[in-house]
Amino acid sequence: MIKAAIFDLDGTLLDSIKDLEDACNYALSHFNMPHVNSQRYKLLLGKGRRKIIESIVGEFFGNDEEKIIDEFLSYYNEYYSSHMFNNTKPYDGILDMLDYLNSNNIITAVLSNKPHDFTQSLVSHFFKDKIKIVYGLQNGYEAKPDPCTLLEIINILGLKKHELIYIGDTEIDIQVAKNANVKSLGVLWGFRTASLLESEGADYIASTIDEMKQIIINN
Repeated sequence: MIKAAIFDLDGTLLDSIKDLEDACNYALSHFNMPHVNSQRYKLLLGKGRRKIIESIVGEFFGNDEEKIIDEFLSYYNEYYSSHMFNNTKPYDGILDMLDYLNSNNIITAVLSNKPHDFTQSLVSHFFKDKIKIVYGLQNGYEAKPDPCTLLEIINILGLKKHELIYIGDTEIDIQVAKNANVKSLGVLWGFRTASLLESEGADYIASTIDEMKQIIINN
């Protein structure tokens, strides 16, 4: 029986692509670089902010790459901190789904590769007390698919691994669940395809939020 559902944030609970892309393009404009292609950016999401930026700008700066990436991140975070609520919203049905899980005594948590302060702000704003535990990427921790933070959440919950499921929309989410030896559920309204999530070994695939809810409840 599943006693806790741990969710990714962007592309799983929140439709946030526009605000994330706008922050990236704001930073790119400071380096007189062309705006990122929307489809390419969408396929990079999930890996953590630094890895996304390395993929976009790393090829241009050679030996100065690390310095430039740090500066780029500063511009990116400056914009995002002021604009993260412009277009971002929960996917239709997410709030009701969380209420349903909570009413069935299933603990809900978030584990995201988004910086911890942004993750906390978004979860607090959109979900309030519907989410019980919130972890973004913090200093001293590796980004998913490193399993350490997920294992820490499991330890805090005091549950056995077979009593949890990790839910996300990218291959990174399937990988972190496998690395922590917990069940994984891939969702199809985010940033990846069913074939990719299946090839990564997702235990379950949900094409709708109701399907996701039923998989969690009936597992």
